[in-house]
Amino acid sequence: MNRRTFLGTAAGTTLAIGLAGCSSQTTDIDGVDPERQLSAPALGNGDVTVEVYADFTCPACHNFQSGVFPSIEEELIEPDEITYQHADFPIPVEDEAVPMANAARAVQDETKSDDDPAGEFFAYKEALFATDDWSNDNLESTAEDVGVDPDVVADALEDETYLPTLAADKERGEDAGVEGTPAVIVDGQLLDGPDADTIFAAVEDAS
Repeated sequence: MNRRTFLGTAAGTTLAIGLAGCSSQTTDIDGVDPERQLSAPALGNGDVTVEVYADFTCPACHNFQSGVFPSIEEELIEPDEITYQHADFPIPVEDEAVPMANAARAVQDETKSDDDPAGEFFAYKEALFATDDWSNDNLESTAEDVGVDPDVVADALEDETYLPTLAADKERGEDAGVEGTPAVIVDGQLLDGPDADTIFAAVEDAS
């Protein structure tokens, strides 16, 4: 089954696939020294922290983004009930997982500010989740859609600039018990499932 058919099938299924998630494998960040080059991209400014570990190529993460995140955004992020943090956990489901995450961090680094450390990270992430063209050329051209020179992403891809950040995220996740994606940690507690009801209940308990 090709990638387009697979993602299309996944998007049309119930959230049960999202709960099953994708299991971790060896990646090309194994052996990279972890280094926190960038802060975690975050949305909202609430007292409860919700960390979501994701792989850009994981169908279950795509289901989470389309089926769960909108409710979290409306009910928890926008009213500042939580601080929502993205963490990279490339498994990878596909070989493009690490390059996509690396490219997204290049966009974050190029557009971040003191007031907004995430910059255009989430806009770029959304654009990547909306396409099935995961080539380097498209990663570079998509950056232009969020106001970033494509050469910034091209350089990061060539130099593998942000692999230490990806390694740091994955190490942190593994230390917290994350074994696959998507995985959600609320106030330091790894949830049994990334469905909306479980997340909302955990946030309420932590508030």
